[in-house]
Amino acid sequence: RPSHAQPCSHAEVDVIPDNKTASSGEIRTKHNMFRYGRYEVRMKAPSVQPSNPLVDGNFIATMFVFRDAKFKHWREIDVEVLGDSSGRVSTNVITGEKVKKFRLDMDRSKKYEAPFNLRGDFHTYAFEWLPDSVTWFLDGKVIREERLGDVPIPELSGKIIMNLWEFDKRALFGGEKIWNDRLPMHSEYDWFRFYKWDGDAQYPCADMGDQCLTEDDKYLSSNNPCDGIPQVG
Repeated sequence: RPSHAQPCSHAEVDVIPDNKTASSGEIRTKHNMFRYGRYEVRMKAPSVQPSNPLVDGNFIATMFVFRDAKFKHWREIDVEVLGDSSGRVSTNVITGEKVKKFRLDMDRSKKYEAPFNLRGDFHTYAFEWLPDSVTWFLDGKVIREERLGDVPIPELSGKIIMNLWEFDKRALFGGEKIWNDRLPMHSEYDWFRFYKWDGDAQYPCADMGDQCLTEDDKYLSSNNPCDGIPQVG
């Protein structure tokens, strides 16, 4: 079926497969203007079925930093709560140059199983991104650490993004039991905080402006519908 992109949107338009029937929303910042520091969100993952937060299904509730993706500089650091287990968190760091779509050799995801139900209440998810490492946290506890040399650490600034989505009926990621999903599902965000690393002299710009950004940093800034921001690239 056809895409439902708004006429004033600069979003990429493509044909949506018939087995992709659900849609959702997203929160994101304007430009590629955030880099090294601590990213922290208080989030409540959705229950697949409102009456029972232990039922597994298919969803991905997220907080991540993201730049460009296909065709240019793909840089991404993820925290994702998955629908395949009530305690499942996926973390990932992705880098790529001028690729047309995601490839499995770019995937460096690891899964962590919390000893409690992540859907029943709010929890604090965080990662600290430095030039030589990325460390992920759940409720203040370190759940993963990667250092430069073991995995590529992103060096370019990006956007902050939070969203909720489910896979198509194949359920290739986010949980196999997609038949258990009862829509609508709700991912709740209490607050988000960014703490800049003192060693980053460039990002974000002073007073959260755009004067420090390069033209490359502004690539694909206008990807929110009807936001009035000139599109670059």
